[in-house]
Amino acid sequence: MAIQDLGDNVRRLMKLQELTIPALAERIGMGTASISNLLNGKSEPKSSTLIALSRGLGVSIQDLLADVPRLSSLRFRTNRTLSAREKAERDQMRHLTARWLADYQYLEEVLDQPAIHGLSKFQKRDPRDAAAEVRQLLGLADKPISDVVELVTSLGIKLRVTPFGFKKTFGLSVGVQDGGPAIVVNSESGVSVERQIFTIVHELGHLLLHSSSYGTGEEIETKQEEDEANSFAGQLLLPDEGLRQDWEACRGIHWVDAVLRIKKKYKVSYLTVLVRLAQISRGLAFTDLLVDFSVAFKRKYKHDLKDHYEPEAIEGPVASTEEDGLSVSDLAGDRFSRMVLEALEKGEISIGRAAEMVGCSLDDMRSVVKDWQDL
Repeated sequence: MAIQDLGDNVRRLMKLQELTIPALAERIGMGTASISNLLNGKSEPKSSTLIALSRGLGVSIQDLLADVPRLSSLRFRTNRTLSAREKAERDQMRHLTARWLADYQYLEEVLDQPAIHGLSKFQKRDPRDAAAEVRQLLGLADKPISDVVELVTSLGIKLRVTPFGFKKTFGLSVGVQDGGPAIVVNSESGVSVERQIFTIVHELGHLLLHSSSYGTGEEIETKQEEDEANSFAGQLLLPDEGLRQDWEACRGIHWVDAVLRIKKKYKVSYLTVLVRLAQISRGLAFTDLLVDFSVAFKRKYKHDLKDHYEPEAIEGPVASTEEDGLSVSDLAGDRFSRMVLEALEKGEISIGRAAEMVGCSLDDMRSVVKDWQDL
């Protein structure tokens, strides 16, 4: 660990808790000058200082001393203004993503299971053509995607679904330079499963269409690239011919119910259905469709669509890497968790390290290992 890593970790944790240097100094009984020197890497911390910081910030000493991994190909952009707290949450998510990928790469190395992704086989750069190419190569035809998590993992993309602490960014992705391709999706309360599914495919679109934009360090969204990723996601999730056939099959029922039936079949939001209807129809504008749908839905179901309300929303997580009440099925559920368990069984990592990697308590990890061994 470099002294600068300690300073970076403390500074990040202070931002998350909205602590100033004077406030932290008062909390742990240190002088402000001493804390300032520590944050700037100008002094070596004593063991008593580490203990005080650990208690004051509510983290382990290991968290304070952890190397700060860096990502050179992170695509984590927002064109919205973030509060100081939200910026701290964003920085924390960058840090956690880097640590997750570093752990992932370590497991791949010690288990001799190198990452193999299939993105290079896709050559199309137009969003519509790229979506059609993915569907063709994966044998999807015009069928709904039954499991978007399985789709991206089958391409060798690492996936993590976790709360971000704020809602102004729905996801991020990382290029191959940092152990990706990888996608991390925001499952914060209030972010619908439909939104999470769309975000996964949206980030897949960036990985396929905009590989050269990874590693640029830009923090401002490029509208053209965002529009292209949105177009790709809409086309992949709700293909033209499938939409036309299903819309025709809905003749005779209320058009609001037709939209809801299609959204449920393809596991998309009602907004995605309206956007795609506008795209395949002549003379229909999305904004007009949205107004008409909002009015008709409220009239029919006595509920408005404000505050991101998603009618007939999908229940349950799209995927989970938050091991709340960890079980054997959780550890067997994705490649990363399976590799953690395998590395533990082979003695490559300790049970404490395994618990740290999957984000659970030591007791939970011991319980899971016992259950697994009893099978």
